[in-house]
Amino acid sequence: MASRLVKWSARIAIGFAAFLAIAEVVRNWSDWGYWPFWVVDYIAAALLIWGGLGVVHARSGGGVRLAGAWGFSCAMFYMSFFSHLASLGQPDRGPVDPVRLTVIIGVMFAITVAGFAIALWGPRPEGVEK
Repeated sequence: MASRLVKWSARIAIGFAAFLAIAEVVRNWSDWGYWPFWVVDYIAAALLIWGGLGVVHARSGGGVRLAGAWGFSCAMFYMSFFSHLASLGQPDRGPVDPVRLTVIIGVMFAITVAGFAIALWGPRPEGVEK
């Protein structure tokens, strides 16, 4: 059961990464802002694809990479969600309404928490306890 959930998490990670990369372009198209704040999204997307493909293709260490990718993404979305929540009501750059954007980020944060938990729950190499 655990390995099926981890494979599901891997497939979700790949789709999530694709959505994240596209959504980042849409949000920043007219005003890219300070580069470290958007490059981190592409780092998260790349890590999620790398970890997801590692699990889907049953590569050694794929589950560990997937857990790391979800963990990185979870931490990133934690900060993004709560910073947007704190500045709700203030004007924001980009074409998406700030309230709608905060809700979208909140949903994506919840997905990263679930993906991280599932990846951590998955199978471990022999000799490693859960």
